[in-house]
Amino acid sequence: MRSNTKKRGALKTLIKKITLGKRWRGQNGYQHFLRVCLPLVASNISVAAMLFTDRLFLSRYSTEAIAAALPSGAMVFTISSFFQGLVAYVSVFTAQYMGAGRPDRAASALWQGLYMAIATGLLISLTYFIAPWIFSLGQHPPEVQELEVLYYRILAALMPLSLAYFAMSSYLAGVGRTRIVMWGNLLGAFVNIPLTAGLVFGVKVGGVRLLPEWGMAGAAAATAFSWFVTVAFFVYLIFFKMETRRAIFKARAIDWPLLKRMAVFGSPGGLQRFLEMAGFTFFAFVVGNLGKFYLAANNIVFSIEALSFFPMLGVGATVSILVGQSIGEGRPDEARRAVYSGLAASGIYLVVVTAIFLFTPKPLLNIFMGQEYDAETAARLVGMGVTLLRFVAVYTIFDGIYLCCFGALSGAGDVFFPMAIMGFAGVFCMAIPAWLLFAFGWANIYNLWSAFVFYVLALTALAAWRYRQGRWQSMRVIEKATELL
Repeated sequence: MRSNTKKRGALKTLIKKITLGKRWRGQNGYQHFLRVCLPLVASNISVAAMLFTDRLFLSRYSTEAIAAALPSGAMVFTISSFFQGLVAYVSVFTAQYMGAGRPDRAASALWQGLYMAIATGLLISLTYFIAPWIFSLGQHPPEVQELEVLYYRILAALMPLSLAYFAMSSYLAGVGRTRIVMWGNLLGAFVNIPLTAGLVFGVKVGGVRLLPEWGMAGAAAATAFSWFVTVAFFVYLIFFKMETRRAIFKARAIDWPLLKRMAVFGSPGGLQRFLEMAGFTFFAFVVGNLGKFYLAANNIVFSIEALSFFPMLGVGATVSILVGQSIGEGRPDEARRAVYSGLAASGIYLVVVTAIFLFTPKPLLNIFMGQEYDAETAARLVGMGVTLLRFVAVYTIFDGIYLCCFGALSGAGDVFFPMAIMGFAGVFCMAIPAWLLFAFGWANIYNLWSAFVFYVLALTALAAWRYRQGRWQSMRVIEKATELL
């Protein structure tokens, strides 16, 4: 009897070690994953908080301002998304170089990323001159279009700052200094949020105007200034304070073979990001065709949804970094472990967020109901928002799955298939269904959101299928050391 009890006790101990101890400790276990991930999640939460508060302030400024906020912001990031993805691929090169024990090449990757950021940022700045034509395509009301153009032009003109941020934050994440990324983003949020409030509504003290009331332009100006502050913070730490600053400075020469290699692998990732943002922007513009009221409701719900989606970008980025380091070390088994840790972390977080969206939606929506809405309009917006948040609850868990799978694929260097997945799903699972809904007169806010949910589910199924094939485990983006000799 005692022997059987001992055996059962030993079996329980073994199960505990396998399910908790082994998964928690060690390379890419839960503990290691969270140590790298939490600063990136905090960084993305700060970005989500900035977007949330920007739209909150604009919703309280005017209906036209909140209606213009999402399309104009989405257009900024759609136009720049290809170059963001291209520059952000610095993180994968850095991670694989660090995993292979070649920090000098990681420093060179940073410089090539900065050169690409400046050149492509200046190119995006030229779209300042065609902004009116871009937003005329959406056929939104003239007063909304005017605000969309104003917001877009301010941010497009200063795009080199944004892309330089992506290059430096990607380098820091790739070498494992995610806490610096976190502090930089928190600093940006600390500057952005109060400054946005001040520049949107204006600040007067004792009859003296300290800040002008710029409305939509104030929100854009505050965002641009926060980019400047964050970039200055990263420049100071990377080039003047980090222990590797001398080695980084020595690697400043243009490395044409590395630049070409980064462009080859980064371009599909950039195109993937562009297609993702294009799909989102397309959806925002399509909903705008239903009217200003529906566009405002849509923007408010996506502002709330950002609180679930943006942290998952941090989880996906962590998966990509740890997979890249493991592939650089020649350890695909550790790469798989990073993916499992990412799925567990995202699953726990998204279950909590989904419960909030389902059971307490009205307090979140009421935050956006300012004095410019009469009681009837506010009630309609909240009622519609409650239903739309149920749509969000359906797909938000799947966001975590496809972002982890895409993180694994991009971290290893499997960049072309995710790009194709994003393009296929965007066209056949969202754009064509939305067009058919309008063509047959079936278009309404709920049918359009059903098409959006179908798009996310299709992305998840295709990304999971590619990951399960396992071909990514034998890929890498960096050259072998012997190729440099």
